[in-house]
Amino acid sequence: MEARYSCLMCERSISTATTLALRQLPSSTVRFRHNAIGTPQFSSFNSHFSRRYYSSPKLGFQRLVIRNVTENPTKRTSRSSRRKNNSIEPDSGKSMRVLNENGDPLGRRDLGKSVVMWIRQGMKAMATDFALAEMKGEFSELRERMGPGLTFVIQAQPYLTAIPMPLGLEALCLKACTHYPTLFDHFQRELRDVLQDLQNKSLVQSWCETESWKLLKELANSVQHRAVARKVVQPKKNLKGVLGMELEKVKAIQSRIDEFTKRMSELLRIERDAELEFTQEELDAVPTPDENSDASKPIEFLVSHGQAQQELCDTICNLNAVSTSTGLGGMHLVLFRVEGNHRLPPTTLSPGDMVCVRICDSRGAGATSCVQGFVNNLGEDGCSISVALESRHGDPTFSKLFGKSVRIDRIYGLADALTYERNCEALMLLQKNGLQKTNPSIAVAATLFGDEGDVAWLEENNLIDWTEEEFDGMLRTGAYDDSQQRAIALGLNKKRPVLIIQGPPGTGKTGLLKEIIALAVAQGERVLVTAPTNAAVDNMVEKLSNIGLEIVRVGNPARISKTVASKSLGKIVDSKLVNFRTEFERKKSDLRRDLRHCLRDDSLAAGIRQLLKQLGKSLKRKEKETVKEVLSSAKVVLATNAGAADPLIRRLDSFDLVVIDEAAQAIEPSCWIAILQGKRCILAGDQCQLAPVILSRKALEAGLGVSLLERAATLHDGILATKLTTQYRMNDAIASWASKEMYGGSLKSSLTVSSHLLVDAPFVKPTWITQCPLLLLDTRMTYGSLSVGCEEHLDPAGTGSFYNEGEADIVVQHVFSLVYSGVSPAAIAVQSPYVAQVQLLRDRLDELPEAAGVEVATIDSFQGREADAVIISMV
Repeated sequence: MEARYSCLMCERSISTATTLALRQLPSSTVRFRHNAIGTPQFSSFNSHFSRRYYSSPKLGFQRLVIRNVTENPTKRTSRSSRRKNNSIEPDSGKSMRVLNENGDPLGRRDLGKSVVMWIRQGMKAMATDFALAEMKGEFSELRERMGPGLTFVIQAQPYLTAIPMPLGLEALCLKACTHYPTLFDHFQRELRDVLQDLQNKSLVQSWCETESWKLLKELANSVQHRAVARKVVQPKKNLKGVLGMELEKVKAIQSRIDEFTKRMSELLRIERDAELEFTQEELDAVPTPDENSDASKPIEFLVSHGQAQQELCDTICNLNAVSTSTGLGGMHLVLFRVEGNHRLPPTTLSPGDMVCVRICDSRGAGATSCVQGFVNNLGEDGCSISVALESRHGDPTFSKLFGKSVRIDRIYGLADALTYERNCEALMLLQKNGLQKTNPSIAVAATLFGDEGDVAWLEENNLIDWTEEEFDGMLRTGAYDDSQQRAIALGLNKKRPVLIIQGPPGTGKTGLLKEIIALAVAQGERVLVTAPTNAAVDNMVEKLSNIGLEIVRVGNPARISKTVASKSLGKIVDSKLVNFRTEFERKKSDLRRDLRHCLRDDSLAAGIRQLLKQLGKSLKRKEKETVKEVLSSAKVVLATNAGAADPLIRRLDSFDLVVIDEAAQAIEPSCWIAILQGKRCILAGDQCQLAPVILSRKALEAGLGVSLLERAATLHDGILATKLTTQYRMNDAIASWASKEMYGGSLKSSLTVSSHLLVDAPFVKPTWITQCPLLLLDTRMTYGSLSVGCEEHLDPAGTGSFYNEGEADIVVQHVFSLVYSGVSPAAIAVQSPYVAQVQLLRDRLDELPEAAGVEVATIDSFQGREADAVIISMV
């Protein structure tokens, strides 16, 4: 009897995908029942049938032949007839292996982008049903019918079959829809996103404490899941030939990695919750219209400006989204205009500012969840603002922005979901692939998680120190002191997997890294350079731009400094596509002109529209090819730590060297994003300076604030680290205090700067201010009380920041004295640890024309840079 499966209740035919799922099962009779939306679902399998499957050139195994063995058990189909009919008779004993030929999920390389998107859509629908079932109190029934392996595959089929398969890719869809590891992996991601979205909307208290997520973890920890969804790894073969480690050593290292990733994942979750809470507090603190005002009169716009407590959260309301385009990094550039073509109100919003975009009601108050983005630019017409949004197409919140009134808030502490996801992903990859032979950073992982005996080979192979003979002719020994020469030599040693360079202030760390990178490229190495902040990355781009290397800066164009924009991926690609785009615009214009002349001829018009469509595809294809060409040919690629997870970078071959600057400011998970993409790494920074910013006290006390540089510097009795010991920036009166208090007296001052004063600069007058290397101004009176107006105040906007108006006045007065004495404004930097004070100082200095060019910044954003005169407002 030849037939396809059908529902016993409604005779509805079961889809191709479901039929394929059935062929994996032991011979059985199938019963169905309907779920809430009327889709047939499997309930049980019994009896005995054997099945034969006929292959289809397009759809693979599609038609099903069922024969009841009990009716004629002696009848068999000959092998020749089966071969003739191009049929396959699966072995029921291998059914589970067919479902899971490989324990790893199938990715884009196996399935392609379209099939992966098809799987994601189906799993998102399934995850949504899961979450909603719990909210409706129907989760107990769902729990009963859910299980790992084949049970999970069966439950997923209705959701997948409800979505049309990509045309021409049906065979791959059929392969993916019965591959349990693939389905489970996508379901886990989508369920997490759905639950986090519900938490953001305050529909659930904690997404990881929901019954849905707990059930998922139960499935993931079950014996059945581990048996079919994870490869059996023999690490002995992986590390034995690489580092000479035995199996027991490898197991011990893997155990440490497992423990580390589990602990860090939990701390990241705690920190993420604190970020979300802080973000909500800032959003609640954003000024909104007076609730007592007439609600029937809609406002044209709202902006808060001019008052210290409001400068932090500039807000523009009643904007309309008028157009969108996609940038190279996947960001969506959305253009907003003021309703009624009014001009934008006065605002301090500027390119690169982090903003929250929401739909607003008639009074301008936020009415939806926040879509994170960055200001790209302000229109020259004064009526528009362009924002780069990180939301994906298809995101309902993103789609709703169009056709509605929108508000934009500048929020300093906006929780970054993308960074959190990339940190978690890095931990997952470290745990899964850290000790795999295919991992280029296998030696790095083994070194940083091994014990002292595991890295004894460093000393045995003379990789702890260096000799000038090894690098004869490469080092300009006259240009560097002994500690710098040692750091450069160790950094160029390809056999050394990890190097920690501690660079106290003024020791030339950035210049030294530039030299290491240049010499590494000269050795034929490709280098990935990262840092925790955009400012630090751009600083390194600026240094490398002067030595003629092929470098590419990858990242959000809105966050890249204008001074290095020419080295950004977008600008380089644009310059290479100038001629192509000119020709593209000419052809498009010609086709559109032809289209206007033949609108009455439907067939001809359809042909021209098809040509226009193909022309657009050719531009996108050319852009992708150019991006790949630029990145592949670049000798040095630069990005932030989180930016190193950009698919554009991850698709490249592994790097020979990874350099992380200002590593002491980065949490350890973020460093692994870049490290896992290289064969060896250099971490540079100073654990005695700024540490990572952690909001959650619980996460801080549990160790999230300990950077990888700090941990590795003391690892294995410090054999991985080297320190720069001579500073070339400060007068000895400044450096000696830092040396004594922070570096145990090991930091020495170069004779070239030890007695240097401001008065030594050209055109500077000899005054008591310019001849004083270190000046401490105390705002307290001799009897202990503060001077009038010098009390600190908590920002009433609710940001948690502090400001001090009296102290700001003193700073402005001191800046004026320096400028009057002949010190160039560009040589003066004003810093404060508090954002509110920084904004206040900017306002006050803007009122002083002589101070034009003085930079005002937070202490952490100025990290790694220098100025002749630095004024710090402690508040």
